[in-house]
Amino acid sequence: MRIASHFWHRRLPKPHALDEAAVFERTSFRSLMISCWGVAVTRRHVDGPRLLGFVCVLLGVLAPNTMGQGVSAGNKADRDQLTAIIDKWEKAWNSHDMPAFASLFHEDGVWILWTGEVWKGRNAIEEGHAAVHKTVFRNSIQRERLEELTFVGSDAAVVRFYSTLTGDERAPGKTIRSRKILIVTKRAGAWKVGWGQNTRLADSTPE
Repeated sequence: MRIASHFWHRRLPKPHALDEAAVFERTSFRSLMISCWGVAVTRRHVDGPRLLGFVCVLLGVLAPNTMGQGVSAGNKADRDQLTAIIDKWEKAWNSHDMPAFASLFHEDGVWILWTGEVWKGRNAIEEGHAAVHKTVFRNSIQRERLEELTFVGSDAAVVRFYSTLTGDERAPGKTIRSRKILIVTKRAGAWKVGWGQNTRLADSTPE
């Protein structure tokens, strides 16, 4: 009982350390959610779209209730960096510059294709995209439109954008539409993509 009591006394926030405790709570909750996602994508059988949606709901809905003041609106500098990611994404795709495209991800970033395949790590993301941009996407043009930017803390945000793709050699003359969801985090002052999912839209899905 002395050990349990000692443990509780160490974990209980002291009156003068409320700010530190709040920061610990916010960071721990977000880290737990992100860790759950990281573990899940390493399993052989994973419903990527449903799982990513689940994580986003937890981050965007449960986090405010759990963390109180933990969700920030983000300052202008952060928003500018995040919107710039979408601009750079489009430019890198259309110039078929896959090193530039992959540089938008953290070194340990994860990308889930519309097929459900999972690419883990910046190198895998660059190599995978480079291969298709030498073949079926070599003449492709993709346009991006930001639909949502939601901060879920001072160093994490959910970004959703709408894409139109033309020039896929497997679908001549067709415009392929998709929505992409990114979980973007800030490390050492720089915002980069930690996890992302591409979902192609059915022809019947409205814009």
